Amino acid sequence: MLLAPMRLEGRKALVTGGASGIGAAICRRLAGEGAEVWIGDVDVEGAEGVAGEIGGHALALDVTDHGSAQAALEQSGPLDVLINNAGTDEFGFFNLTAPDLWQRLIAVNLYGVLNCTHAALPGMQQAGYGRIVSIASTRARPCTRPPRAG
Repeated sequence: MLLAPMRLEGRKALVTGGASGIGAAICRRLAGEGAEVWIGDVDVEGAEGVAGEIGGHALALDVTDHGSAQAALEQSGPLDVLINNAGTDEFGFFNLTAPDLWQRLIAVNLYGVLNCTHAALPGMQQAGYGRIVSIASTRARPCTRPPRAG
């Protein structure tokens, strides 16, 4: 199946967690389609590397912090596209995990989306245009089955 091109000339996009992995691939694709790409990540050096590769912009972004999300939007300016890609997981059997892990997972995977969407949405509403894509993984489900013995 052949996908139609996205054609994003003149559009500005922010990809959270864009310094590596799927986020970096998304940044490359958006840039290839003509978008002005902003790469937000706690790994600023990695974001700068991807930005240099695609002619984009890197910025420090801790999605768990609403103030950081607001600052990122002040730096980038209003967006046409927000890709909520930042995420984290740590495999473990649920009964062997602790509340500090749960808080970190919720902070990045849930509040990160809320913080960035809340920061980006007013500009999109004012412009009368915007697209928000939030990415999640089935890996976010806790494993409750203990390992098999032997």
